Amino acid sequence: MCFLLEKHPASHMTINHKKLLQGRYEAERLPSDFSPDRIAPDFSFNILNHLGLLYRPIVDEDIIANGRQKPIWPDGKPFAVCLTHDVDDVSLYSARQSLRSIQKRFTNNSNAVKKFKSLAGFGIDIVNAGIHLHENDPLHCYEHWLKAEKKIGAYSTFFFWPGLRSVTKPHHTDCTYELYDSVIFDNQTCTVAEMIQEIDRQGWEIGLHPSWYSFTDVDELKRQKESLEETLGHEILSIRQHYLHYDIRITPAIHAEAGFKYDSTLGFNDNVGFRFGTSYPWHLYDLKSEKELSIIEIPLIIQDGALLNPDKGMRLDEDTAFTYIELITEAVEQVGGVLTLLWHPNHIIKEEWWNLYIKTLAYLKLKNPWFTSVKDIGQWWSQQNLNNFKLDNTDKGIVND
Repeated sequence: MCFLLEKHPASHMTINHKKLLQGRYEAERLPSDFSPDRIAPDFSFNILNHLGLLYRPIVDEDIIANGRQKPIWPDGKPFAVCLTHDVDDVSLYSARQSLRSIQKRFTNNSNAVKKFKSLAGFGIDIVNAGIHLHENDPLHCYEHWLKAEKKIGAYSTFFFWPGLRSVTKPHHTDCTYELYDSVIFDNQTCTVAEMIQEIDRQGWEIGLHPSWYSFTDVDELKRQKESLEETLGHEILSIRQHYLHYDIRITPAIHAEAGFKYDSTLGFNDNVGFRFGTSYPWHLYDLKSEKELSIIEIPLIIQDGALLNPDKGMRLDEDTAFTYIELITEAVEQVGGVLTLLWHPNHIIKEEWWNLYIKTLAYLKLKNPWFTSVKDIGQWWSQQNLNNFKLDNTDKGIVND
């Protein structure tokens, strides 16, 4: 199938679904200076953005318009909601984590001015840590996320950092907590590792949130995956790259080789919507070897920072952000797809961000979707829907078997 677009009265442009989902359009439109040190290209490079189609799942819409049935979800639910969290910080006031951050910045930065700024920032962090030494750290509240989701019958995926010890090439944006750092979880002092184990024990999924440079390094990814698996005592199936740092030409094959079954990186940092024109999971593709991979993508649709960050992205207020959530939700609901949300746990200290999450959960609950994790979405899709939404071997996009 292809999607015919009215570009202007005298011309048309055809979006080929197969080419879109294989990542060929994205690969063709990468910035000329894209390198391992460059931030991942965002929505402005996307072909659907240029055509005004970011907020429509055009692939899914075309499937339904051509008489195909919508995906099947448990108990006849009309669509699925995949709740996710990238755990970038576990403490707000930690001199130890601030020290690790300054060490990374000095090691990876030759600019004297930036080094001085890092020192100044470290000094401020030390002062804050001293001032708040005997207070409860406001980020030691991960149980609040579990309680909010359990209240509506939901489970989510927490993507945790594996700790600096498993990272051979650090980047200044990498997380700074170690798995042995102390936190307070559910009114008890424990290590980050023990908190991860308890979240897992209660039924939430733990996924990997790896380092900046891991997106092209299979050995690095394997090492970080194994580090977190040792903490959990079982295999990790899902991944999301830190900062969504990803190269469509390389990363899918790296993820598959490292042993992941599900990825949920492919969304935007600075916008919301459908990066690949779909809310349906699909098998990723290796553009180098020209073959379909075993790993399934559960696309990221809405990120908190894209909506609410006052310094970049859409820079919305709470009410306007909610209107976008309604818009995107309705689009997913119409095609029976998956609405994947990302809310960072460290943003719980921002009242507007937390309020929007609670409001969104209440709004979605009324629509009666299937709330679940990345892993559960991937497993269900493989068992119930995958054969009905395969890529054809011809150049026609998505067709039925």
